[in-house]
Amino acid sequence: MNARALHIVLLLFIALQANAQISTAPKGKRMDARQKEQLAIDDQLASQYYREQDYENARDLYQKLYEKSGQTSHFQQYIDCLLNLKDYDKAEKELKTFARQNPGYYRSATDLIYVYTLQGKSDKAKKQFNEITKDLPDNAPTIRSLSYAFQNRGLNDMAMSVLEKGNAVLNGKESLYMDMAYLHQSMANYQDAFRYYFLELEAHPGQYNNIRNRLQSMMFYDVSHSISDELRMALLQHTQQKPDNLEFAQLLVWFALQQEDYDIALAQCQSIDRKTHDQDAQINNLSGICLNNKQFDIAQQGYQYIMDKGKSNPFYGQAVAGIINAEYQKLKDANRTDTKTYANLKKRIEAAYDEVNTNDLTKLTLIEADIMTYQLDQSAEAIALLDQTIGQVGGKQDQAVLKLKLADIYLHNDEVWEATLLYSQVDKSLKEEPLGHEARFKNAQLRYFIGEYEWAESQLKVLKAATSKLIANDAMTLSLIIKDNLETDTTGTELKQLARADYRIYQQRDDQAVTLLDDIIATGNEVSKPHALFRKGEIAEKRKEFADAEHIYLQIVEQYPDSYMADAALMRAALLEQNELKSKEVAKQHYEKLIDDYPTSIYTAQAKKNYRKL
Repeated sequence: MNARALHIVLLLFIALQANAQISTAPKGKRMDARQKEQLAIDDQLASQYYREQDYENARDLYQKLYEKSGQTSHFQQYIDCLLNLKDYDKAEKELKTFARQNPGYYRSATDLIYVYTLQGKSDKAKKQFNEITKDLPDNAPTIRSLSYAFQNRGLNDMAMSVLEKGNAVLNGKESLYMDMAYLHQSMANYQDAFRYYFLELEAHPGQYNNIRNRLQSMMFYDVSHSISDELRMALLQHTQQKPDNLEFAQLLVWFALQQEDYDIALAQCQSIDRKTHDQDAQINNLSGICLNNKQFDIAQQGYQYIMDKGKSNPFYGQAVAGIINAEYQKLKDANRTDTKTYANLKKRIEAAYDEVNTNDLTKLTLIEADIMTYQLDQSAEAIALLDQTIGQVGGKQDQAVLKLKLADIYLHNDEVWEATLLYSQVDKSLKEEPLGHEARFKNAQLRYFIGEYEWAESQLKVLKAATSKLIANDAMTLSLIIKDNLETDTTGTELKQLARADYRIYQQRDDQAVTLLDDIIATGNEVSKPHALFRKGEIAEKRKEFADAEHIYLQIVEQYPDSYMADAALMRAALLEQNELKSKEVAKQHYEKLIDDYPTSIYTAQAKKNYRKL
């Protein structure tokens, strides 16, 4: 290809015609309907030959098609056939001819370089490449299109060189860092990918979400965890080199949360806040995440950081409630039973009421009512406290959560009709909201406890379509428990025993529940037994008897593999090995079995994710 033709190529690049399909005028007169029909038939036949890898027949047909139609798609398929047949000399000749006739079609130039490469003519390939790229226009779409053409032929080094040269030509007018990063990522050059993503983030902070999503995608497929390790080091290095760059700092917070490095995430958040003084909301939110993941000490550190800023801070009240809740959850998680400890915590709550506004009053009241009912045997006082607070708060949401807690306590005291009345009130006032769904589920569960299965089923049927996935799954599980047990035992005897045990668990009377569960395990049928075993495993897990809990869960998997409790039991066993018993290999075996034996389980996706992490 001569220099004049090459410059015409580049001018047409600027006109943004890189991806346009050229259709030259057919050689000869205009085709009639019959000729067009024959052309379509030949096109289909050529495509079939190509799919069947009969490249010789496909080549001959595509050559004729191109001569008749002049369409570049036919020419491209013709060239691909020649390449598959390794007829490189013919392909080179045809490409040169085509380039002279169609100087605006850049793919012929890149394909010619590809042919030279296949022939081992590296000098010719290099010369052709240099001619194409020596005068690149300062037009980003054009440069990208040329790079994509090389990528389509697997000439990634040339594609990268186009982007690098193009970036220099653009000179800040627009950057190609994202393109370069993605190309390096596809070539598994992760360090270079990170470098260009970070350069883009420096140049265009608005790309933060896009870059974060790209990095998350890389980590998702990181089976060996090596990419995550490299990303950790790259982020730490860049945050140290660019301590004032807030986007890098935020990216490190995000990454730490992905890796469940909560202490690093909090420390980094606090570091950002010392510079910007605007991270209170994020620190408060992060503390809540730590609390939900049983990172109680880190949660308390976050809440304390906010409290130290003083009572004028808008998140002060939430931090007060949060730090007390973290202490309470920590005590419960450790199975602390001494009443003196809980009585002291109750005093702290009472002292804290003066420090919070009405919005945070609800949170403290819920914690205090819980302590009074389940740790101090003061349920009557808890009911009075909740009744009083319901009258003080004005918001429907706050009133609803307080009523749900009050109903739970009535149910703890076997005051069933008081409880169902409150659940119904919340359901009615927040019908299509998550709290309304929760209230309806609790009401259906209550009816299950007292043996009104038909009423419970009617409510559960509606809840299976709830927007809350957790409520929908719970409704499905309870519905199956009722249905399966009644189908196996029409008298309902087994189901009544199981419902009584579940009621005692709900009331946090675990010793009574275990006695009832042992009876079912000893005398029950193949439907009630796996449910009873699962409940007993949950109680053992709650009591920190992790080895016993795993043994019980695996009993379900071994003895009742077709039970719909089996996949849930296997997931519980795997999590125990991963997080508590610290045997990664055994955890991996459990996850493998879950993935292989229960591919349609709702736990399979999480099992795959955990398996990759291990």
